[in-house]
Amino acid sequence: MRYPARGLPTAVIPVLVAVAVLGYVAGHSRSRGGPAGGLRTLSSANVVLDYPAGWKRAAGARGVPGLSIASPILLAPGGDEAKAGLLVGAVPHGELGPLPRRFVAGLSRLPQTQIVDLVEAQAYLYAQTSVPGFGDMLAIFVIPDPGGDPTLLACYAPSARNVYMRTCEQAVAGVTLVDQSQTYELTPEQTYAREISAAVAPLNALRLALKRELRPQVSATSAHELATRLAVGFAAADAALKGLEPSFAAERPQAALSTAILQARDGYTALASAASAESAADYAAAQKRIASAESDVNWALENFALLGYDPENKAPSSAGSP
Repeated sequence: MRYPARGLPTAVIPVLVAVAVLGYVAGHSRSRGGPAGGLRTLSSANVVLDYPAGWKRAAGARGVPGLSIASPILLAPGGDEAKAGLLVGAVPHGELGPLPRRFVAGLSRLPQTQIVDLVEAQAYLYAQTSVPGFGDMLAIFVIPDPGGDPTLLACYAPSARNVYMRTCEQAVAGVTLVDQSQTYELTPEQTYAREISAAVAPLNALRLALKRELRPQVSATSAHELATRLAVGFAAADAALKGLEPSFAAERPQAALSTAILQARDGYTALASAASAESAADYAAAQKRIASAESDVNWALENFALLGYDPENKAPSSAGSP
């Protein structure tokens, strides 16, 4: 199993408090009867957005590698998407967290998370995100929707301080919600953060310690013992998670983490049995189950980071060959 060079989250701790969005001008207001002077209005992805009259819908839709957006609309200065742009759409249905898995997998490191206050809601902000193969700087805003798919707004420009980037961020700061009201805080809850860390940390310490020993040259007896201890460790982590009450924002990542942990437990149980029976075919099949499950464990933990919890240390790679 291969992992991105950025490393993987293992423990989580709370970070950040709600902050004012970059470049937002105090006193900004918008007439409900129509756009303010010099502004145009766009309604899409459950939000209403005022943007400068000099910005127009681009004929094309410049894509960001790996960043899937449902029903995207691209606004650009003078309609020229090569200068800068504002992408508006929704996070595709079925994604676990604020950002698509394929997009995050293509980054060299996880983007830093900020929680920002917009006019009517809070949003996750991933500022100064650099994407391989994409020349401009990205600032991605994600507004969760309790009853549907999150809204994603992405500003891009040659640099974070470019005038087009500031203009785009100001437009995003003024978005209003359509047919929804955000009734929960995105700021991480410190008590829950400590609890999830306490549940996950022992498992990750075990993974780091034992998976180095589960190498290709290990004997069948040692492989059985190590795999059994790992299965017990995953089972203990699942038991610890069952006693936690996640915040609304963390419900799906915690559920996904529990599911992946149980799948990893079953994989290591199968690996121990295959080692005991000295069955190379069953051992290889168990390895595949473990690789998939541990990838899902790591992805669930990455989503805690994307929600504003800070990862520490690095997770190990896959089980060794028989």
